[in-house]
Amino acid sequence: MKHLIILNGKAGQEKDIEAFKKEIEEVFKGLEHEIYLTTGPRSVIPFLKEYFKKNSKDTVRVYACGGDGTVHEVANGLVGIKNAELAVYAVGTGNDFVKSYAKSKDYDEIITNKAGENRFKDFKALIEGKAEEIDLSKLTSPSLKEPMYSINVINFGFDAIVGAMGNYYKEHGYPEKAKAKGMTPYDYALKNDAMKHGRFNDITVYADGERLNEKKMLLATLAQGRFVGGTFLCAPKSDNKDGLIDVCVIKTMTLIGLGLFIGPYTKGKHLDKPKKKIAYRQAKVVKFESPNEIDVCVDGEMIKGKTFEVEVCPKAIKFVVPNN
Repeated sequence: MKHLIILNGKAGQEKDIEAFKKEIEEVFKGLEHEIYLTTGPRSVIPFLKEYFKKNSKDTVRVYACGGDGTVHEVANGLVGIKNAELAVYAVGTGNDFVKSYAKSKDYDEIITNKAGENRFKDFKALIEGKAEEIDLSKLTSPSLKEPMYSINVINFGFDAIVGAMGNYYKEHGYPEKAKAKGMTPYDYALKNDAMKHGRFNDITVYADGERLNEKKMLLATLAQGRFVGGTFLCAPKSDNKDGLIDVCVIKTMTLIGLGLFIGPYTKGKHLDKPKKKIAYRQAKVVKFESPNEIDVCVDGEMIKGKTFEVEVCPKAIKFVVPNN
């Protein structure tokens, strides 16, 4: 087996990267391995396609070292490659995807083993781990040049507006008064944008042909994983080996209703009892559309468009579950 370690080569982190590379070299001593530093957004995808043209026989375990964005990009680069295995060395902020593999019912942010060690931040546990086939969600749209694959969650509506506008304010700036109050770009986007006009989204969702909402909606998630936004257990029933997409549409609600909803949604309790404001299905094909261009978040990556189709891709890639 070969080992390919993918590092997020962000500018300004050269010292940290060099120290990390020394650590990697020590761990993989005696094993056939290679380290690749990404050069920009989605640069790893064409690299992986070319790499596996030259390495099409031996099994290659690919380690995505980073957060959910890195995992998303590496997963997209491995679709259709039969001799590839994806391992995640989780050093991101939220690490949403790997939380689906938590042993604790509390879904601790640090996914630990019996000794209290983070299994997804232990190269030895990943080297000794076993690969299993998991599903992905394939998203297509006239606004995309090529399909995009989701390993975790596709979400749109209220929280996608926060993400898109938060990114905008992070790049272009936002009022100094808000900064003085300790608000992040995403806090400001929540208050200034999502709260004002993010509760009434003119988006219609269909699950295997069934229309799930007649009126405007608050938000929706199409999940293979369970967590989104670093905190929210949006899809507590999701199983990325069942050949289905977990679909949850939250219909629009008052500010008071939203305030009451956040707690159960964070803990994954929102599906415990049937509610008029929630439409939950498991489907193989999901379509959603809007008369206006909307923001869609795919494993944290923001895209835009009006019409989208998402279909499940059973056993699309091999994922390494670390050894305990």
